[in-house]
Amino acid sequence: MEWYEVSQIKDRVSTIEQYFVGLAANEDDLHAYGFRLALSLPGAVEAFAALRTFNEDFSSLRRAMLREEKTLAQELEQLDTQGKLSEQVALISLRLRMAQARRPVSMTVFSALRRGVRLPAAGKGLFGEAPVSLHNAIINLERLRGVTGHFSDYLQNRQLADNEVFKPSNVQPDRVVEFIDAALSQIESATTLAPEELQRLQNYLLEARKEALSSKPSWSKIVGALVIVAAVTSGLADAPGAAKTVKDAIEYILGTSISKPLQKYLPSAPERPNPEPPRNVA
Repeated sequence: MEWYEVSQIKDRVSTIEQYFVGLAANEDDLHAYGFRLALSLPGAVEAFAALRTFNEDFSSLRRAMLREEKTLAQELEQLDTQGKLSEQVALISLRLRMAQARRPVSMTVFSALRRGVRLPAAGKGLFGEAPVSLHNAIINLERLRGVTGHFSDYLQNRQLADNEVFKPSNVQPDRVVEFIDAALSQIESATTLAPEELQRLQNYLLEARKEALSSKPSWSKIVGALVIVAAVTSGLADAPGAAKTVKDAIEYILGTSISKPLQKYLPSAPERPNPEPPRNVA
């Protein structure tokens, strides 16, 4: 697992965390008006997408940390065994999916009255009989975000320390900044991006720009941020220019930052035997 992949998981965890904060802040209204209200809260679409991959993300992190950094793996294990994070997130996600799948029903006089005076529904908790605590889930998601961030930094620093080929002494930072500025301008025309997603991509580009202008740029960090932006924009029909610009920036950095031509690391082609001269036939 690459560090920028871990960084993407961290972003998805943050999206879920912020959405759960919104659920907790509107808990009284959810009691009164039903859980379908959760579907209209800010960030619901992005949170649903992040929730769909949460179990896979968590499992990937666990496997990678067990291989690479066992101390962080222990912290992750505590979140799951003591905090029951996976179980809590799964139960909340299930409740959201049930609310999404429920068909609207006709409004009765009692339900209208109950909604008007904001009475709780049949005395049940927000999650029925399930032992779910939104507040505990939010706290544990915050811890998971921190652990994931540390793991991303660990992988990035190790990559920089071990890299003997990637030495970008020939890269011109001003040229990279030109690519990034062009991408920032082009990405604003992507109408299919949600505002939160647009802001996230802009943040990646701005961080890459800031890093490129620093006295000792971390080019691995810059490339990682650009790879994330390229992965998202490449699937957008209304932002082909931004996708191409970001890919051009990556190719420029990688193409001019190799200390030795990559061909020297490849085996040489086998020599072909000289063909025998044709024999004269008497």
